Amino acid sequence: MTNNLRILSLSLLLAISQAHAHTEGLAVHPYLQSATPTSIWIKWETSSGDESIVEWGDTAKLGRQASGTSETGYLLSRIHEVQLTNLAPDTVYFYRVRTGDTYSHVHKFRTPPLASAEKSSRILAVSDMQRDSGNPGKFSEIINQGVLPYVQQALGLELQDGLNMTLIPGDLVDNGQDYNSWRTSFFSPIAALASSVPLYPAPGNHERDTPTYFKYFHLPENGTPGYEEHWWYQDHSNIRVLSLDTNTNYRIDEQLIWLDKVLAETCLRTQTDFVFAQMHHPHKSEMWIAGETDYSGKIVERLEAFSTRCNKPSIHFFGHTHAYSRGTSRDHNHTMVNVASAGGNLDYFGEFAQRDYTEFSVSEDEYGFVVVDVTAGDDPAFELKRISMGDEQVPLNSQVKDTLTVRLNNTAPFTPEILAPTASISASCANAVATLFADPDKDRFGAAHWQLSSRCDDFGQPLVDTWYQHENIWDGVDTRAGLAPNRFALGQLEPGAQYCLRVRMRDRSLAWSDWSQPHPFTTTDSSHLTDNLLQNPGAELGTDSWQGKGPLESLTDKACGSVSPYQGERFFAVGGVCDNESDQGRAYQRVDVSNWAASIDNGTLKALYAGWLRSWGGSDIPAFTLEFRDASLTLLSSTSEVKGSSASWQQHRHEAQLPANTRYIDFVLTGQRTSGTDNDSYFDNLGLRLAEQSSCTRVPDRGPTGVADEFITQKPGNSENLLQNSGAEAGIQGWSGAGPVESLTNYQCDSIPAATGQRFFAVGGVCNGESAQGQISQKISVQHYASLIAAGQVKVIYGGKLRNYSGKDTPSVQLRFLDNRGQLLNSSEKLSTTAAQWTTVSGQALLLENTAYIEFVLQGTRNQGSDNDSYFDDLILKVLVD
Repeated sequence: MTNNLRILSLSLLLAISQAHAHTEGLAVHPYLQSATPTSIWIKWETSSGDESIVEWGDTAKLGRQASGTSETGYLLSRIHEVQLTNLAPDTVYFYRVRTGDTYSHVHKFRTPPLASAEKSSRILAVSDMQRDSGNPGKFSEIINQGVLPYVQQALGLELQDGLNMTLIPGDLVDNGQDYNSWRTSFFSPIAALASSVPLYPAPGNHERDTPTYFKYFHLPENGTPGYEEHWWYQDHSNIRVLSLDTNTNYRIDEQLIWLDKVLAETCLRTQTDFVFAQMHHPHKSEMWIAGETDYSGKIVERLEAFSTRCNKPSIHFFGHTHAYSRGTSRDHNHTMVNVASAGGNLDYFGEFAQRDYTEFSVSEDEYGFVVVDVTAGDDPAFELKRISMGDEQVPLNSQVKDTLTVRLNNTAPFTPEILAPTASISASCANAVATLFADPDKDRFGAAHWQLSSRCDDFGQPLVDTWYQHENIWDGVDTRAGLAPNRFALGQLEPGAQYCLRVRMRDRSLAWSDWSQPHPFTTTDSSHLTDNLLQNPGAELGTDSWQGKGPLESLTDKACGSVSPYQGERFFAVGGVCDNESDQGRAYQRVDVSNWAASIDNGTLKALYAGWLRSWGGSDIPAFTLEFRDASLTLLSSTSEVKGSSASWQQHRHEAQLPANTRYIDFVLTGQRTSGTDNDSYFDNLGLRLAEQSSCTRVPDRGPTGVADEFITQKPGNSENLLQNSGAEAGIQGWSGAGPVESLTNYQCDSIPAATGQRFFAVGGVCNGESAQGQISQKISVQHYASLIAAGQVKVIYGGKLRNYSGKDTPSVQLRFLDNRGQLLNSSEKLSTTAAQWTTVSGQALLLENTAYIEFVLQGTRNQGSDNDSYFDDLILKVLVD
């Protein structure tokens, strides 16, 4: 029997038992709490009545009952709870609740397995569902059009089998003191899920520490005495879940002491492979840095240290910021995930002060939820998936937008080797090259960490200490796209100096290689390197030679409560410290480079630019960039911002090729205030030099010595099918658009049989919403192929099986190629058929330079009749690399 048929037959059995349900008196339908292998708590609320009865059994006939207690909810309402005990582990039970003449429907749950059974599990994490008046039904949509179809259609499972627990790191309602909002905006939308899958919330700031929160939830009582349900832990199979309270009144030592004790015990607990923590407030938040708290940072530090000391990877889930972000700690096997937003008004890019942290790989201003599949047994692992529902402008149907897989037994990558610089180089050739990334498990490149020192026996205070991840998706653009992971520009080096370089590399399962052997080299004087072209580069002459709206100040040692200069008597502050404080500051110096016009236009010159940056306490953000302008001062291009918000002086050095026709370079300083009244964005010892590109030797790539080619995974190769849900077996998950789109079973609504499997797509309306034109699409990023696309080495094959009902209507497939801002570059050939039997169509297309996304478009055109019989199955999109 297929999963779908099994679900249908069980549903029919349940339907018989629902006939006697009398639910009018239920203010809150039953929901599950604090499940163990042998017990579970069931809670509900009625408009009146003290009786608290749960009828239950291992079939829909029930047959047993248990009683519990109730307490006053609001006015005459009563909140009930009953604990079922002496249950069997990993067993499905049926139940309904009863208070007087009020009965619920019959629901099901599965008890957790014993840890010794080493059974795999699946966890849902979702947060910040507080009601937004602009989108009041969004949380209901997330649960009932997102989570439930994902489990029941995409996974083909019933809820109690598809999910084991729901974690909610805060902000369940908009105002915890508004009693009715609990019923209408939280419990009502989540009812279908909560009746079969236990809920485990952590308090957010919108709960307002109200007693109502603690009345509604029966959470594990293993926290600090007196604070039990504020922080607690819950075990499930090979996972330990920790829940923390990061609200203002609970940022106290007692919680940290408890956390230290629990983590120490967890370290010795052999049944636990992974620790998942949840708390509301972030320690770092790219999309809304004003929401960060230092206390959350203390929690994260403990989780990081635990994972490294005990070899148990960890995650912390958070919310507060209404957007999705996912990152990893640099030196620890620890993941950080903002699982919002499930209803709270989105925090869009550019709306607040934001920061692109190196730790975070992805940030998206979108609605959605997170699912974590956890494998137990001999090879424990977890796979985290972000299921996106899109935003207010572009809704999505449960598209998997981001994934991360972490394995407990992960072999470290092969140790890289330094190939360049050679033993002696020109100071203008500061390009570091390592061997290609290679991994014994054939994992792909995850991150690289470079350090430059003046000595090979001491990297304690490196001159350069930089790491980057394989991707950095910021405002829809992968800023790492096309950049070789084994190549790094060291920036401006001093002529006639000695240096030492080393690198390590990380795989995507978060294991670091060993550091490479320290690589010594020296720099020589270079006639191709100009002197510093900037006038007054260290503020010693006040603000001379600099212009712009600023405010720009030349400060002396600790003036106006600031800091000490890096060198000399003065330094720059951009944004206002002593006067005219502003959230944003900007100043620049314009440098005439027309004397080098011939070399610039021949493409042989590069700019080496550098500076020392810091803020006061590590919050505000000083940054610099270069803007290249032609003779009429028209902007040709600019470099990415170099940011430095450290609380101590740090040097930043970069290089960039000058585009043809450059006659002026603007060295631009910006300061962004993120907290406080002053804009503490500080600069000192700025530098801009020109160097010849042609003087540097290009080092060819190779793998580490003695490593077979099969383990070198750096270069993207041919892909598998990039489409999600390519045959409609998971409903309409992953596809979006006006449609109408239907996922039909064989002959449903007098249609046709599927080409393969149980389902197929109908675009344009067969059962409902019939239209003359229907269209849906799926958008796929190909940004990680950027360098190969630019070289003309990437093409795609696309197509699928298409047909209609009687040879009249026209299904078609087409690709749209978009740049990294979503602008249309071109379109592929449209593939279509009017055949009344399944017909395979296929095509190829070369990806043009700057292609960042491919939109796979299905279109159905009705030519006669009432139904739009445009059918699709087994769709395909693959990348081929020449």
